[in-house]
Order: sequence, then C-alpha cells, then structure tokens
Amino acid sequence: MTDRTSVIVYGAYDRHNYGDLLFAIILKRYLEANERFRVQVAATKKSNLSRYGALPTVPLKKALEATRSQPKTLLIVAGGECLTAQWESIIGYLAPQALYYPIKASPYLLGQKLFIRLSRALTSIPSDLPLVPGERDFPGLQVMYNSVGGNEISRKNPLINAAIARNLRDCSYISVRDMETSAELDRLGIKHNLVPDSAILISDMYPQGSVASEPGHIVFHISDHHAKRRIEAIAQQLTELSMTTGLKIALLTIGKAPGHSDDDPLDKLQSLLGERAYRVDSGHIEDIIRCIATSKLYCGTSLHGAITALAYAVPQIALLPKRVVKLSSFLETWVPKQSCGFAEVAEISLTATALIASFGDAQKAELQTVIEAMKNRVRNNLEHMIALHQQTASGDVTQAQKANDAVLAAQ
Repeated sequence: MTDRTSVIVYGAYDRHNYGDLLFAIILKRYLEANERFRVQVAATKKSNLSRYGALPTVPLKKALEATRSQPKTLLIVAGGECLTAQWESIIGYLAPQALYYPIKASPYLLGQKLFIRLSRALTSIPSDLPLVPGERDFPGLQVMYNSVGGNEISRKNPLINAAIARNLRDCSYISVRDMETSAELDRLGIKHNLVPDSAILISDMYPQGSVASEPGHIVFHISDHHAKRRIEAIAQQLTELSMTTGLKIALLTIGKAPGHSDDDPLDKLQSLLGERAYRVDSGHIEDIIRCIATSKLYCGTSLHGAITALAYAVPQIALLPKRVVKLSSFLETWVPKQSCGFAEVAEISLTATALIASFGDAQKAELQTVIEAMKNRVRNNLEHMIALHQQTASGDVTQAQKANDAVLAAQ
C-alpha cells in the first residue's frame, strides 16, 4: 500500500551495539504488521550494518524531510539508555576508534555549551541532547518514548540535567523500563509509565529450538571497560565454573562500536581458558540470539544479553551489579529472584553453579508465565502510543490526553 502513514523510529542504530540494533527491528516489524504504518529508521547518520543483521538507517534530517507533508508525524525514541546519552558519546561512537577518547574529552576542553552547538550543527539535529528530542525543537512532530532507560539523571551536571527535564516535559508520552529510571523521573515530576524493555519480544520474531543431544553451554560476556584489571580473576572463576558444571564457556561478542567493543577482553579470556571456552565473535544479531537462547545460563555486563536470555527463559546473572546499574535495576524490576542472580567477579562460579542447579522445570514454567505478562505489557504500551497518535492526528486532543492519563493512573 502507498497510503500508509510514516512513523519515524529514532535511536542509536548507526553503530554496532546489539541492544540498540534490536529496537529498530522490533519496532519496524511491530508497526508495519497488517500494513498499518511505514517505518523510517533514523539515526544521527546514514548507515548500513546489514552484514550484522541490522536495518539500514537514514539521517534524522532526511526522515523529517520525507515526512514533512504529514500532519503530526509520530517520532518514537525506541529504547535504550538514551535519556542520559550526551553528544560526546554519540559523536565518539561514529568516529574512528582512535578519536573516541579525544572526542569524549572535548566538552571539558571546549566547554559543554560550545560542544553541544557544534554537535547540533554537525548532525543537523536541533536538540541539546542527541536522543532526547522535545516537540518544541521539532515542529510538526509528536514525540514518544518507548521503554527507555536513564539511570543517574540527577548526577548529571546542571546544564544536562535541565535539558533532560525540559525536553521530557515537552513530549506526548514517556515509558521507562526500570525502577531506577522511574525514580529519577519522579524526582523531576515527569509523568511516565513503567514498561519492560521491548527487546523482550525478540523470541516471537526469532524463534529458536534446542537440540536434545547438545549439552548446552554457559554464555559469558564482559565489556572492555568493565574487564580492566579483572581478566585473570575472571579466567580463574570461569575455569572453576566449567570444571564444576562440565559445560563449556561461550565467550560472546555483543558490541563492536567504539566504547562498546568486547572483542579484546574476550580474546584474552579465550587464551587463558583454552579448550574450556570458545569464541562467538561474528557480531551478527542472529548468532548472538542463537548463542544465548540455546545456553544453560547467561552471565555478563550486557543488559540486552540478559534480556535476550530472559526472552528465551534462560536464567541470567548480572555481573558487577553495583557498577552496571541499568542491568541490575532491570532484573530487580521484572525478573523472579529464583531465575536470576547478581555477582561480583569473585562470586561468578558459586553464583552460576547454584543458579544452574536450582533452575528446574518449575522455575522455567514460572519464568515463562512472567515473560508472557511482560510481552503483553510491551504490546499494550505500543498500542497505547499508536492510539494516542491517531487521536491527536485526528484532532481529538482531549480524548488523547484522557487516554494517556488513564494509562498512567493504572500503574
């Protein structure tokens, strides 16, 4: 059909970070089902990461130009830890690896205000925050946030904190994915809904089957940032875990973008673990999903590694929970205690062994019930955003506001 309404799905889909790449796929498939909408996948720049199973992107400026003739185009910020993302991170991800840290330091050298102005000019995105657009900055758009994250907003410097609050107050609907982010928005007095991360729907879109003859494996992931000065201790724990369980360790690459690359620490672990481990390093979305979905346990620092495990009813361990708050907060918000764990490095083997031993058929059945309830909540949230947009586009603003207030009151 040629008369479908275009929706802009906007986020950090122009660099290789597994979780971000999932959001565009999920929203595009969901919104285009039954030929309801046509989705434009937009990011800060044009990209094509299809070799990793991702969707190509157009610059946000191009998506805005393509939808200019539509009344009240809907722009959905489709997920991720976007509320606290700053320009130096986004620009750094898009630059060559060697420039990542110099760019990260630029706001301190140039001043935050000047760096923001330069970033806006470079990307043609008229917002002080790259992934927190407000409707005043984008005339003709209706902006909504889908199950986003933003821990520690209150710890940002006053300029950034004020920009977050200003832009979030200037949008039509907000849903967040964990209690920590919800508490931050409560402190700012911003209405929002608490909804699971939409990546939980991937098991509907990428069904997996295990082979009965396969013994399974344990998936381990750690980012380069969190691996520093911990590799030898982690290798010792994983060796003990493999010996205790008889399972091999799949060392899984989840991110390849600057600032998200996992290859180096996982390669070092492979050299230390030898035959007790093997690398899964293609970075392809379907390889990552398959590796996690067919495992006995996921242990790592990636939130979307854990959410993928959750989607396929695989138990999860949040590694370094005090440091990776978005991961530990999400599991604490949504996952039954008997289906997940939290471990510092010295606790990996003990925690993982106990969780594998205790996770039986009853626990899996309970987890599957929880997963279905989470999926329904995600679907209801997406349908609510669609209904709000349709009511607003038809001019029934009062009814749209009543519908929004009803959802918020039902939390």
